This record gives sequence, C-alpha cells and structure tokens, in this order.
Amino acid sequence: MKRKLNTTLGFYSPSFLRMHVGTNLSLVNLNAINDDFTESVYLHEYIHFIQDLTTSYGLSNICITVDYLKFVNNYLIKQPKGNFVVPVLPIPNAPDNVHANLEFSKIYNGSGDNDEVVLTGHQKLNTTVTTNSHTQTVPYIQVDYKTNSGHIGDFEFGALCIVENMAFIIESECYANCEPSPDLPYKSAEKLVELIFPAFGSDRLNVLALCDASLKTFHPGPFFYDTLINIRDNKIPITKPEDVYDYCNKTVINFNGISDFNSLLDKMRIDAIAQINGYFNDPQFQPIKQWLEKMINSAVDYRLANDTFPLEIARQGKFSTNKALANFLSKVGTPLITNDIPETTLFDPHIGATTPNYSTIWAIDQIHSVLWGWQRNCDLLDFCKLSGVKTDARCTVEPWERHLETTCAFGQMWRHWGLTGYKPQ
Repeated sequence: MKRKLNTTLGFYSPSFLRMHVGTNLSLVNLNAINDDFTESVYLHEYIHFIQDLTTSYGLSNICITVDYLKFVNNYLIKQPKGNFVVPVLPIPNAPDNVHANLEFSKIYNGSGDNDEVVLTGHQKLNTTVTTNSHTQTVPYIQVDYKTNSGHIGDFEFGALCIVENMAFIIESECYANCEPSPDLPYKSAEKLVELIFPAFGSDRLNVLALCDASLKTFHPGPFFYDTLINIRDNKIPITKPEDVYDYCNKTVINFNGISDFNSLLDKMRIDAIAQINGYFNDPQFQPIKQWLEKMINSAVDYRLANDTFPLEIARQGKFSTNKALANFLSKVGTPLITNDIPETTLFDPHIGATTPNYSTIWAIDQIHSVLWGWQRNCDLLDFCKLSGVKTDARCTVEPWERHLETTCAFGQMWRHWGLTGYKPQ
C-alpha cells in the first residue's frame, strides 16, 4: 500500500491505524465540530480506516506489512551490532516470499498521481512476479489519458484508485461543498465507468458499491474492471446499488479451500490478528494486543452483519444526521487521530481495566518508515511533549538511541525487538 493515503487536507496511514485531519478545531467531540470542511476531511480519512479493517484487501496489507517488519528484525539480529544500511530490502526468491508479496502489492495497488485528465482508452495486460517456487502471471489494468495541457500518459487502475474514489464519493455525497479533488486518483473509478459503461454510473452509488465490493479481493483493479464489463455485456439488471453487492457476492473464489468472500474475510481477520500479535512478546503489551484484536473483530463482525453499510453512510449526510456512521464508530471506535493544534484523540469502546498505550502502533509506524529509509526522526515528538513524556534532540535525528527510555514508545519497541545497538545509516 502507499505509505499514506492522503488528500492535501489530511491522511491515513494504512496498516498502522492513524489518521490526521488538517484543522485547528478539536476533534475530541465530533458533535461539537460543526464545520463542514473539517467534518468532510475527517469522514474521508475515516473511510480509509473502514477499508483497512473490514475488507480482505485491507487486512492482507496488514499481514504483508508485519511480514516485512519480521523479516527486517530477523535479518538484523543475525548481523553484528552496529550500523546498517537503509532501506533494508527483502531478498528475492527467498523462502519467506516477503519480496514477492511486496511485488504483488505494488501491482495490486496500481498508480495514479494527482492530475486532471480525460480517459481515452483501457486494456487488461499481464506482468509476472517470481516467488520462491515459480513465476506467476498477474493481470493489471492500464488506462490511457490526456491532460488539459495535451500531455498523454497512462496509469495502472488498482486499489489506490479504488479506495480513494470510494472515500471521495462518500465524502462528497455527505458534504456537497467539500474541497474539490483531482481526477487522479479521486475520481478515477467514476471516470473509468463513464468510459466503459456510462449507464452504470448514472447512480454514483453503483460505483461506490463496486469499489467496496472489489476490496473483498486481494487484487481489486481487475475485479472492478471485469465485473463492470460483465454487467454491461451480460445485461445484468442493476436497479439499486445493493444489486451490485448481490452480484459480486455470487463470485466463486479459490483460495486455500475458501470459495466465498465472507469466509475469506473471516480468514484474513484471523491472520491479521495473529500477525499483529507477533509484534508483541511481553505481558506489558497485553492491553495493546487486546485493543487491536477487539477492534479488528468488531469491525469484521460489523461488516459480516451489514455488508452494504458504506452505502448507508453515503446516504445519511453530515455527522449530525449520519446514524450509520455513528453506529459503526460506536461499535468499532477510531484510529489514533491527530490534528494541527496538535491534539491527539481516540475513541475505544472496548477499553478494559488497563488503558493501552495507544501510541505504540504509531511508534511501530515510525520504525517501519525508518527501516525503509523514508525518515530518521520520530513524528511522535509533539504528542510526547503534550503527554508529559520527556523528549530530547535524539527524537529528531536518532530516536533508536532512546531505547533505555521506558516512556518512549519508539525506544521501547526498538529494545523489545532486540535492536539495541543497531543504528540505521
């Protein structure tokens, strides 16, 4: 997945359950915001949280991310302590298939940089990924376009386009005055529908439904494309957006003996929880493990009982009237949410006797970024200052050196994973 799913107004960190809303308004009480701009951005990013936890695509990304971090950890602790080069790259054709899974993920995600475009063509093509045992053919969807300035190009229509257009449809249906977004990637699915089967897109909630249903798969782009063409060519009657879900749910899959989407989602829930639990091997982390497990379970249970609930969110408008959004939020909670004040908030409906250190998952996100060579600082600096955690110059240049600081979430995880004495260069 992309490092961050973002508009220019906020972002969501896939697999790490954190979102940011670019506002100076408090987000502690959603009912007190009363600002369409802030609410619309919050909603857009929260939809990415829903996609992360209630779809097989989102949960599979969590598994891929954990596998990468496990690979790096196991690789480093076998090396002499000291400096190591970042990014730490997985080994091609290795038995763990970490490299292959990241290659699959790149293809599944596709591309689509911010731009205003006119789509001019489309085709289904194939590429290959080599695993530890064979070379596998992988389809992808190439879409041609031209810009207003006359530039001609193409992009791969995949999960990135689908998750962003789904979030934008819900945001703009609930807030008609939301900030405009560029065609790529935020309107790419709607524009592809307009090119291939305009009648289907006459109700944009049909496009929302197909985006959401496509995330039931690991490879959403070809599923979206093939399903759209099948509905058109076979004249499948679609009288309401729910019909799109019904048609997609008839798909027979073949994954490790699993043949239907609900069973796949249930398996991915189990796998994701098991993978996340692998981050933590000390009783002190039990509260954070329980929080993550309860959140994932409640999210998947909600999806299995309310398959089409994103449609209801799109239909019910602003926060003040959106019972579908409020219902999901009350059952599942929120990710860790930051704003520009800076303020950090989170709602946990499952909190027990011991409050988890919610910032731990954010710290893991920071370690992940350091290991990929994307940054050397820790972004928790402002949060720690406001939380009373002692900070110093190391936070901005070498946070791994804080491994002896018991209140430092970054240092705590670095030490817990046995990385004391290892220094990224």
